Amino acid sequence: MLADKKIVKVEVSKEHLKTLNEASTLLISCVDFRLIDETDKLMKQLGLEDDFDKVSLPGASLALVNEKYTHWGKTIEDTIEILQDLHNIKQIIFLDHRECGAYKKLIAEERLSTKEKETEAHTEILNKARKIIKEKFPQLKVYTFLMGLDGVIEQIYERHPADC
Repeated sequence: MLADKKIVKVEVSKEHLKTLNEASTLLISCVDFRLIDETDKLMKQLGLEDDFDKVSLPGASLALVNEKYTHWGKTIEDTIEILQDLHNIKQIIFLDHRECGAYKKLIAEERLSTKEKETEAHTEILNKARKIIKEKFPQLKVYTFLMGLDGVIEQIYERHPADC
């Protein structure tokens, strides 16, 4: 199918595409194809439609902190750096999701055995990612979310040592 197509034309979704020069937000989400529409709906609900750039890597926040594929973290950091200049981003959103294959492959399976343990694992990794970004890019705000396959999205708040 794709090999047969030499040129494809798509309808432009917005007449003002050429006038859009900035995006306030960088969304870092998982590559999971199951949640593409839900992710776009979230960004619209947050009032960020037409106001965000997107990077998708396996595990979202896990891509930044995992020890096996460290180049993913470098990619995220390099992307943030250039998007500050290109699009004047002011905030980062990490969007993890439940039942993530990258989490299952890259962290201990028992850490995901119940919904509570899965939430704890995501919370820990999202907070590590937040800390890394805040240290390297202190001028940026960082928000973290966890999406269920049922469409329920929880904001994961920063944990301070006293909270543990």
